[in-house]
Amino acid sequence: MAWGSAAFLSALAVMAVAWRAGGTDWSWALGETFPRLFGGLAAFLSGSGISAGLRLAGLLLVLLALYAYWRATRSFLGYRPGPVQVQQLVDATTHRKPLPVDDLTSRLRMQLSESSLYPPTTVPTEAPPTSFLDLLGDVDLKKPGTTIPRLLSRLRPKLAYRVGGVLQLREHRTEPCGITVTLTAYVFSGARATTVWGRDWEHAVCRAAYWVEASLLPVTRAGRRPPWHAWWARELPPELLRAYQEAKVLSAGQRYDQALERYRDALRFDPQNPYIRAEFAGAQEKLALPVDALDTCQRSLALDGQTADAYNKRLWVRRRPVPRRFRYLRLPRKYGETLGLRYRNAILLGTGDQLVRAWYLKEKTGPRAREQRRTRDGLRLLLAARYWPAAVDFAVAAARPYDTRFYSKRGVEEAARKWLAERLRSENVTHADQRRVRVVFQRAAAQELYRLTEDDLYARLSPLAWPAGLLRALRRVWPPAYVQEGGPLRLFSRVALVLNRDVWAPLRLAWARSELPRMPQGTGYHAKPARWRGRAYDRGHTMSWKAPAELDAPIRRAMRRRTSPREWQDHYNCACVYAVAMNQYPPKGRDGMQNEQYRHLSEKAVDQLEKAVLRAESGFTTMGRSWMRFEDPDLVRLRTDPRFGDFVRSAYPGAAAMGERLRCPPVSCLLEGYTRRLLRDAALVMELNWHERGRNGSAAVDTLKCWLRAEEKAWDAFRAVVGGRPSDCADRANLIAAVRESDPAAAGRSDFPPGMLQESDAQSDHKCTVDLLASVAAELRKGTATSAPTRSRAWCAILDDALASGVAKLPAPQVRALCSQYAAAWLRLGARLNTEQDEAVEVKFRGAVHSIAEPRHATRRTPEVLWI
Repeated sequence: MAWGSAAFLSALAVMAVAWRAGGTDWSWALGETFPRLFGGLAAFLSGSGISAGLRLAGLLLVLLALYAYWRATRSFLGYRPGPVQVQQLVDATTHRKPLPVDDLTSRLRMQLSESSLYPPTTVPTEAPPTSFLDLLGDVDLKKPGTTIPRLLSRLRPKLAYRVGGVLQLREHRTEPCGITVTLTAYVFSGARATTVWGRDWEHAVCRAAYWVEASLLPVTRAGRRPPWHAWWARELPPELLRAYQEAKVLSAGQRYDQALERYRDALRFDPQNPYIRAEFAGAQEKLALPVDALDTCQRSLALDGQTADAYNKRLWVRRRPVPRRFRYLRLPRKYGETLGLRYRNAILLGTGDQLVRAWYLKEKTGPRAREQRRTRDGLRLLLAARYWPAAVDFAVAAARPYDTRFYSKRGVEEAARKWLAERLRSENVTHADQRRVRVVFQRAAAQELYRLTEDDLYARLSPLAWPAGLLRALRRVWPPAYVQEGGPLRLFSRVALVLNRDVWAPLRLAWARSELPRMPQGTGYHAKPARWRGRAYDRGHTMSWKAPAELDAPIRRAMRRRTSPREWQDHYNCACVYAVAMNQYPPKGRDGMQNEQYRHLSEKAVDQLEKAVLRAESGFTTMGRSWMRFEDPDLVRLRTDPRFGDFVRSAYPGAAAMGERLRCPPVSCLLEGYTRRLLRDAALVMELNWHERGRNGSAAVDTLKCWLRAEEKAWDAFRAVVGGRPSDCADRANLIAAVRESDPAAAGRSDFPPGMLQESDAQSDHKCTVDLLASVAAELRKGTATSAPTRSRAWCAILDDALASGVAKLPAPQVRALCSQYAAAWLRLGARLNTEQDEAVEVKFRGAVHSIAEPRHATRRTPEVLWI
């Protein structure tokens, strides 16, 4: 921008001087402006009609303008960024066997050319990635006859950056393969270099590509976009970029277990990034962990520059205008980053029925249960301090008569906090109190949406946000003016936000209130604290649970505010509202009028879903179909309606055979089916891995030790997954990591690990799957002295003795025998998971798992002999 401004100002100066030199008559018509300017430029060269000083000043200004234009062009080329040249890698190793330099160079070019940036989202859909780098082939301007092209390339450069690399090798290291990467900037005549190491050449090339991207991102315009704009002109860690990019790819492939781990890795490098935290909470929600997702959101609400106590006070502030309410109007770019995170937090609180069930779910004993208890203990204090105004009436009703605490504002606040903190304990809480806690969550969601809608309006109306809007409007009118957005992303539409505030949140609050038990009689008087008067859920947008006709009018009012007819989220939120209203008509006991109203609501919901699908440009059809089919808690009742099944078959061909009933089990049942598929595929990968090892002949003792250690980890992770709960995503992630460690080539397999929440999981028998996994877990717990992990530990101990005795290799027959036994154990395990309760398969499985030979090292024989 600086050099562009300099070029523009210098061009204006040249025009002014040329106008002065073109003639002294200032009465020329406007049509003779250009002839006069060109005449003045010609006078700079000829010197006719002007003074020597004016001629010298004109020539200097022309040179200055050309220099400023040249620098502005080069700067824009580096900022865009322009084409990147990847040179041929150089082999500097002293290895006897030549390295595949051409293949490694093509791999580096391919990874850089396929580099795409994934924008963050807070809705259950993955936005399409945007391209980042454009590669250019080798350019050689030093050949004869290229003088003129060289001169023109100096005036208008074509290349922005050049990437070169030198292959290196270091022995006896865990990461022996290395590449010294050099990144040269043509436009600034600067360079930087580093050396990256990997376990193999593909790993090293991958790290080199991410280092190049991390070096270019903070100095190009792509670094102005979320979630990387906080790293502008800073050193971006390549590990952070790689973790986030891989997490987005895994999430798009419905591999949420691994995506969750990669989001954790990204947060280790950038813990204050609100966009990554929102993505992390979204992955937790998709894994049926609403309490963990709420904990992530609640602890991230203060990332917009205010403390937790300031956020709480501002949440319940009165209607009167105060300066702190206009912070989003003054600094929308600084504070608007957490709007998407606040939206996700409000939606989590708004699904109070699901949140309460997960909160009071009794976990098994173990590390996961202890971790969840710690999470709940810390979260309940945070919720009590933030949302106690929504529980004042319950605390007053539960108090004894004439309690003196309720005569002061501080006493009311302390009593409400104590009541909510006690009811959020997961032990010995009655069903009536659980329903009251659900009402508190719904009130909190309504208040959050009320304040979020107000702040979003301030952020949109801020004059500081208008230039970005003007650029987006210019891009629609004039395609050559295409620019990449650099401000905060609008992660939700304005109409969708208003729908949630005016219809969805009041409707769910009315639903929760309809199930409340009779309130006990408590003290009849209490003081009203200032924050208690900031209630939004009792002011204005109230709704009756037994009046579905009230939905059409507020929905029409909100939809009239639409500015873009292609917005899918507006129609999808309308469908969620109608689907929630269907819960007031239970399947049993409906009369004719209620059946007619139920049918009307289901037709409205399906009609809105169809309109959302018709918005093809919105990317709704690319949304994770599992969210709508299985996960969205608003559509639970709608999924049981035949109209929804017909819609799914039309929108997603192949979802189910025509004429069959479309099953929509809960997420917990789907996770059981996914666990079974994951275990079966892991057993297949391990079996193929051992078969491949057995065909390689003799093996070194240290290599065999690595195999057996990885085998022990795989069996331990397998037993943890089989005996755990469906929501134990950490155990599944450990199993996937153990299988990948055992077989590094599995990382390139497209079918492992499988995607979660598939149609096959919905069609399987849930009870049979649960019984099968319980049976396998019980069988693996038996005979631990002869189990596969115990044998692996024993073999590692014997191999240590063999190494101490000087044994370097194990003969091929011994390796084949050992590999065949481990392969047979995994084969029988996969067969056991493939079939139902079959006694013959069970017997073969137990025999294979507990029949791995015990290693023996006979002392009377030579130490070079190991026996199986």
